[in-house]
Amino acid sequence: MSIDNELFENEFDAFSEGVEPGGLRNRTQIKVLITFIVSRISEPLRDTMLIDALQTHGLANYFETTQALDELMDSGNLVSADGFVYITPKGALSVEELAKELPKSVKETALADALKIQLIEKRENENTVEIKKTETGYLVTVRVIHKDEPMMELTVYAADSEQAEQLKHNFLKDPTHVYSTVVASLFI
Repeated sequence: MSIDNELFENEFDAFSEGVEPGGLRNRTQIKVLITFIVSRISEPLRDTMLIDALQTHGLANYFETTQALDELMDSGNLVSADGFVYITPKGALSVEELAKELPKSVKETALADALKIQLIEKRENENTVEIKKTETGYLVTVRVIHKDEPMMELTVYAADSEQAEQLKHNFLKDPTHVYSTVVASLFI
């Protein structure tokens, strides 16, 4: 990663707009955190998912995160293929030792956020939500799909777009729970 001892050399050299207390304000630390996340998650992530993971709890500035990701690609620590980001042997070589210098809470939060984002994307790909505007509100149709077979289709009325988006969000958060609740209700 060609970082050497610069981890704390310029302690606060990154933009801090949008960074919560305890977040990273050092460019090198941001690079290490990105590489750490990619090295720890078994399923590959898209670059947008990595950026979102660092934004969810204000761990790093958006622009610093995108720049760090670009620099990691340019330096050969990460590569992008088919829209996903992978760690290279060069990146894997130094990340374990350097990641020890990052706060444990930051690493755990970023990793948890990346996994949540990944899970939501997977659920969105496996299950669908369609929002259709009507004269009086919105119809939200959710579909639970398993192995390309539709298991449930349910349409619910929402009074406004905010309600429709909330229904979509809640369904995608745990479609299995929605399915099992509906089925259990029908059999009781």
